[in-house]
Amino acid sequence: MSFMMKERKVSEELKLLRMLKAREGLVDDSRYWNLEKGYQGEVLFDKWFSGLEGEWIVVNDILLEQAGSLFQIDSLVIGGDRVYLFEVKNFEGDFLLEDDRWYSGSKEIKDPLLQMQRCETALRQLLRSLGYQLPIESNLIFINPEFNLYNCPPKLPIVFCSQLNRFSTKLLKQSSSSAKLNARHSRLAEKLCELHIEKSPYERLPEYRYEDLRKGIVCVGCGGMDMRHHYRMIECSMCGRKEDLDIALIRAINECCSLFPQMKITTKIIHDWIGEMFSKQVIQRVLHSNFSLIGHGKSANYVKDTPRINGSGTLMLNDSLGR
Repeated sequence: MSFMMKERKVSEELKLLRMLKAREGLVDDSRYWNLEKGYQGEVLFDKWFSGLEGEWIVVNDILLEQAGSLFQIDSLVIGGDRVYLFEVKNFEGDFLLEDDRWYSGSKEIKDPLLQMQRCETALRQLLRSLGYQLPIESNLIFINPEFNLYNCPPKLPIVFCSQLNRFSTKLLKQSSSSAKLNARHSRLAEKLCELHIEKSPYERLPEYRYEDLRKGIVCVGCGGMDMRHHYRMIECSMCGRKEDLDIALIRAINECCSLFPQMKITTKIIHDWIGEMFSKQVIQRVLHSNFSLIGHGKSANYVKDTPRINGSGTLMLNDSLGR
């Protein structure tokens, strides 16, 4: 049975890029799709691993520091007698391994094995500094069934999608023959979670301005913005997805806060942000019920004590936009 100590979440960068892409902001498509595809591959791996029997403590998507250097682990699993490090790749298509160099077509790419090995070395040093001598078993998981690697030596710590069933049998045998998990294992997982660095320095956020983004409410289903209003519901004209009006408005308000964390939220601004789709009275009702009003007169605005994405967007609005 797996115990999830740290669940996987969509990175703040990917969340923000999704918002910008839906609102037709200028986004590096290559960067966006790499993040999106990588995340979807990790979700597939999580689904596969969650079906495994045995005793495990799972710590997903953790960013750590050792000796001044940062290293990120897709999935770290603590077993009774060892720690498993899983590097998950959602590559698709034909790749070539030649003279320790990796190629996608004629283009050389970064060596994912080398990346994994560096993480393993840093993790081993970190574990020792915490007083743990557990061995580390690292595996590079290619989760996409449409991936093929030519010239791959059989002894490399690589697991292809077609090998996952046999690999799960191996993990189960190791779990069955190892010591049971105890409080010391739990303390290790807790300590690693404490050391996790929330804000990734690897984020690359594009520049954007308020007036350049499309206004309206984004469909939570397909990401479109062609929404129809039916009393206390909204419905997407593209996919037919329905959503409670208040929930959709709160989501749109939080999205505005995330993209523009320095902006003061007012009824008039949100009325503009959602494309004047609903009356100011409706917006004010939702703001009043779910946010706190601070200040008085023209300086009054609504706030909510929730974590927000640190975007690089700048607000470019007419100064007359007030409560």
